[in-house]
Amino acid sequence: MTRSPFEGSPITVRFVLRWTCFAAAALLAAPVGAVTLTILHSSDLHGHITAQDELANRDFGEGLARVAATARAVRSERRPVLLLDSGDTIQGTPAQALVAAGAVGSGGDPIVRAMNLAGYDAMAVGNHEFDFGLERLRRSRSQARFPWVSANIVDERGRTVFDPYVVRDLAGLRVGILGLTTRNVASWEPPDHVAGLRFLDTMEAARRYVPVLRGKEKCDLVIVLTHQGFERDVATGVDRGTGEENQAYALATQVAGIDLLLTGHTHTVIEPRRLGDTWISQPGRFGNVVTRFEVTLTRRGGKWRIDGISGKNLPMKDVAPDPQIAAAAEPEHAAAMKALAEAVATLEAPADASQAHVADTGLLDWLHAVQRREGRADLSFASLLPGSLSWSAGPLTVREIWSFYPYENALVTVRATGRQVREALEDAARCVSGLSEQEGGPAWARNPSVWGYNCDTAEGVEYAIDPTKPEGHRVVALRHAGRPVEDSDVFTVAINSYRASGGGGYGVWRNCPRIGTAGKPLRELLLDDARSRKTLRLEPDFNWFLAPTLPEAKFTPN
Repeated sequence: MTRSPFEGSPITVRFVLRWTCFAAAALLAAPVGAVTLTILHSSDLHGHITAQDELANRDFGEGLARVAATARAVRSERRPVLLLDSGDTIQGTPAQALVAAGAVGSGGDPIVRAMNLAGYDAMAVGNHEFDFGLERLRRSRSQARFPWVSANIVDERGRTVFDPYVVRDLAGLRVGILGLTTRNVASWEPPDHVAGLRFLDTMEAARRYVPVLRGKEKCDLVIVLTHQGFERDVATGVDRGTGEENQAYALATQVAGIDLLLTGHTHTVIEPRRLGDTWISQPGRFGNVVTRFEVTLTRRGGKWRIDGISGKNLPMKDVAPDPQIAAAAEPEHAAAMKALAEAVATLEAPADASQAHVADTGLLDWLHAVQRREGRADLSFASLLPGSLSWSAGPLTVREIWSFYPYENALVTVRATGRQVREALEDAARCVSGLSEQEGGPAWARNPSVWGYNCDTAEGVEYAIDPTKPEGHRVVALRHAGRPVEDSDVFTVAINSYRASGGGGYGVWRNCPRIGTAGKPLRELLLDDARSRKTLRLEPDFNWFLAPTLPEAKFTPN
């Protein structure tokens, strides 16, 4: 008898009992002679395999090892099972980055190896699959024993680069799995990472291939596996303003013939539900949730008909990780943990960035200084990527700097006018919007529609922002070298490659000529700077303020 991966843990036994009740209910509801198919779905694993998060050095109840344990337990129920993923897989952890750089391991991709062992049936291609360049993508893809699918990524001649779909025959059923990728990839990646590729509209691709799956391929069930989220609120239909990268709402409501729409990209947890005639869901990120669907079909009139669909998101926190998966990833994981523990400099005094959205901080000023120097630029724009950060005085490790800059962005220098600089600051000024009442008095109100990593600050200019003014009119002072910035002034500006492509709502930079790109990722530039200086004292120069003429300037953020 196969030992359950949950055996020996009271918490996970309770989890399995709840889970078994869910599965049993689906079975009891199935008519005699019916087939019930189970679909398991993960997304945005971002390299997370083991239980221990490498940057935080703790267990958050996530990871592919838990997803694999879940899949193994479900397969033990002896019914047809599909295990699918919606992409953003090979990038996201230090182990994956170090392997991609050739610094650890023998070149094999740890998470692809783990997904092979877990028995994945298909994966949609995500935007972060391109972060390490096309050669790394091809190498990882070649190691996969499961197809990478995307119908809307084509070459210069219009030919699909990946399989647009796959068809699986299970228990007499034909199941079509169509892959789609957010169409905005080229706006986020450096040009050489997407050279020769075009990213087409996902609606057009779906309208082309869903009828193929229904007709030519004679599929009884059609699943769309897509790396994109919902451009509208799934409950209210209110537009979220993200249509340039997300089209899942339109797919569910405007493309006929999709039974299940399994989404990703936005790292949100969306419980299975119907939207139009389509069932939708999203399983969070890093393997913190797995979506389980039960689809029951019966054969009537010579065709399989769907009798019922039910779904549930399963938190992985109480699931015991699969030891085989954890062991397979251990060599690269251990190497990454060792590399992260290296002390590269000494911090002379504490550095705190918890107020980065409302006040200048020494941590961001350090990033600005490195960007300006390495980019040979007049100005620098950057945001605090982790959301909040605080460093104690003493040894500064690779782990802390990696946590400060976790992405694979390159440094790009562009040429911009004073008008464009002001426009970028107005985009950044949307981050804080007016005042809100808190216990103890009013506070600056964070704008929930703007993610923290899109709240840029600038260095090389002095400026003030009044969050109580209307959007587009909040920059109330802007000076360079002691004089007001004019629209016709010209500056060189250092920004990351995501911003240079217009990412995060900063379309202004997309129209600026690129005049240089650094040879190393920004994180490596920060590490080099720390190692060369040996000691750091990170203090702000207070070159910007929130409405300094207003008494509200002393308030703290939400």
